[in-house]
Amino acid sequence: MFGRDVLVPRRVAFIADAGLCYRYTGKDHYGKGWPNWLAEIRTQAENLAGQPFNSVLLNWYQNGDDYMGWHADDERILGPAPVIAMLSLGATRDFLFRFKRDHSVKHSIALEGGSWLVMSASTQVLWQHCLPKRKRVQEERISLTFRTLLNP
Repeated sequence: MFGRDVLVPRRVAFIADAGLCYRYTGKDHYGKGWPNWLAEIRTQAENLAGQPFNSVLLNWYQNGDDYMGWHADDERILGPAPVIAMLSLGATRDFLFRFKRDHSVKHSIALEGGSWLVMSASTQVLWQHCLPKRKRVQEERISLTFRTLLNP
């Protein structure tokens, strides 16, 4: 990150249409096609978001010590205003939003296991989000974030 190696505070896997490449956490992740077990979940994500997705990023948080810092999913390969559908599995975790222009404006959502969150096109433009550390959380959580990568 920013020209230096850093440890990612969670485990990450990438699944996408064959041939797609997503540079994430300082590394190139290549799509090799979709496994059959993910087809129904992908269809559900597409139905909820009202659009097709060609990739998914899976994040495994082993407990409340694993986290994701403040950011917006605003990389050029995602387009100017990407829609992202996220499925949360496992432990309930707080998911925070803060307004880009005024970080004092914040919102929190408790994402329970089995819940979906669809971030609309304006979300990445106007807001940042994070999954903060929560020392009391001892259970694991997996998030699947479906996204559409543009052809390079």
